[in-house]
Amino acid sequence: MSEKISFDSKNSQDNGEEWEGLAEAVAQLKQEQKDAAPGRAKKHFEEARSIEMDFARRSATVASDGGKMSKKEFEKWEDAISDELRYADDQFRIGRMIFRDKAEAMQHMVAYRVDTELHKTIEAQAGHYYFERDRELRTAIKERGGPSEKSDLMLLNGFYPAVAAHLDYKYMSPGDVRDFGSDAYERQRTEAHNDAIRHLNALNHLAKKYGTRPFTARDFWTSDLCDKRAQTPAIAMVMRYDRDIVEEYYAIAFSSDIKKRLATSSRSFRGDLYY
Repeated sequence: MSEKISFDSKNSQDNGEEWEGLAEAVAQLKQEQKDAAPGRAKKHFEEARSIEMDFARRSATVASDGGKMSKKEFEKWEDAISDELRYADDQFRIGRMIFRDKAEAMQHMVAYRVDTELHKTIEAQAGHYYFERDRELRTAIKERGGPSEKSDLMLLNGFYPAVAAHLDYKYMSPGDVRDFGSDAYERQRTEAHNDAIRHLNALNHLAKKYGTRPFTARDFWTSDLCDKRAQTPAIAMVMRYDRDIVEEYYAIAFSSDIKKRLATSSRSFRGDLYY
C-alpha cells in the first residue's frame, strides 16, 4: 500500500512569502543601483578629468626635462582614462539613461578641456600611434583571414580617405567656397567631418574584434546623433568637443599631410584658413 503524500500548506505559504520577499529585495536593490547610476557616472567622468589634468602635468614635466614620454607610459595613462570611461558607460546601462543624461554627465569631463590645448590631451596624443596600431590590426586581420578579411581591410583603408575628404573642405579656397555655395559647402563639410568620426569609431570596434589595441580610449559623437532641435547645451558641448578632438587626433596622425596643405593654403590665399 503506497504512502500518502502529505501537503503542508503552512510551509508552502512560508516558502512563497520568502521568495516574494527575496524578489522584492532584489527589485529594490536594482532600483537603488538605477537611482545611483547618474551620480556614479558623473564621478567617473570627473575622475577621467583628473587623469587628464595629471597627464598634462606629467607631459609638461617630461618636456621640460627635454625628454619624450615613452609609449609604455602613455598607454598606462590611456588605459587609466579608458577604464573610467568604461565604468561610466556601465552606469549608463545600469541606469538605462537616455542620450541627454549622458551628455549632462559627460560635460563634467569635457568642460575642463574646452579651453585647453586639445592636441595635448590623451585622446589626441593617441594619434602618434595611429600607424603602429594600424599595422597591428592589419596583421591580425590577415592572419585570421576568413570571409570578412576583405571588407575589414577596406574599412581599415577607408579612414585616411575620409580624413582627406574633410581636409578638402577645410582648406578649400574662398573662391571655391563661393562657387560651391555656402549652404552646400557647410552641409557637406559637416558630413565629411562626421564621416571621419564614424570611421575612427569603426576602427575602434574593428580593433576590439581582433583583440588589438583600440585607436583611441573611447568612441566619439557625430553632430547628427540627435536632431538639432533636441540638442541641449550639454549635448552641443560634447558634440563640439568630440569634433574638435578627432580633428586634433588626425592632425597628429597625418601631420605631414596637414603641413603640405598648410603650405599650399599659405601660397594660394596668404595663410587664411577656413574651417
